[in-house]
Amino acid sequence: MDKGKIPINKQYELEYRYHDRDNSFKYFNRKFEVYLYEKKPLKANYLLHMDNSDPKQMAPSVYKASHGHKKFNFGVTTLNWNDIKNTFLDYVVEELGEDYRDNAKKALNHLSSPKL
Repeated sequence: MDKGKIPINKQYELEYRYHDRDNSFKYFNRKFEVYLYEKKPLKANYLLHMDNSDPKQMAPSVYKASHGHKKFNFGVTTLNWNDIKNTFLDYVVEELGEDYRDNAKKALNHLSSPKL
């Protein structure tokens, strides 16, 4: 498994997890997860994440903490990794505010495609 953290700024960070290859995932060849956390002194505060946990569904889904950890499919329908990152950027900016768009975009550009 490949995992790591990418800081957005002093208050927020992204954590990614790319699991080992699994043939049940049709398009990306493995499960991936990208989490958005707010940094706190004792424990990070989970805000939202994107993953492809359902191997039957090709496109990833986005989950928001403010809705009680229920699954919300925001219509990420494209399979182009750059389009998926841009769509996820919109949800991150919606959660954090427009002032963080540039920092969040720089952080998301450090993510590599799970297909590699």
